[in-house]
Amino acid sequence: LSLSRSLDFCCRSALSEHLRCPHLSLAPAGVPGGREYIVQGLYEYYHYLQDAFDDNGWGCAYRSLQTICSWFLLHGYSARHVPSHREIQQLLFDMKVMQADFVGSRQWIGSMELGWALQNWFQVCVVCFCVCVC
Repeated sequence: LSLSRSLDFCCRSALSEHLRCPHLSLAPAGVPGGREYIVQGLYEYYHYLQDAFDDNGWGCAYRSLQTICSWFLLHGYSARHVPSHREIQQLLFDMKVMQADFVGSRQWIGSMELGWALQNWFQVCVVCFCVCVC
């Protein structure tokens, strides 16, 4: 039995309260000249104010990281759980990227911190490119 056949693609997961692959239920935006880029495979969508946790206004990158982590988990690339905000903060502090008062704070993180956390959590190589749009 393969993983893709054992999970429901378009509804709440039996394993969690998060939406699974919500993009499959959305119609194209129809923006002239627009392009669609869709993730391949299963993921669970993490959004602020879920899990009885108020991260409104500062939790976007944490939730993006959790969504990415769910992809790794659902595809069998790791058995590690999806980290909580506090676990992400502790991980960044342990990496000496943030100071001690960061852990337990409501401080936002950006794409670089997201990459460092992803790299450390799953032991994968993350490469960031700076692109100049002129």
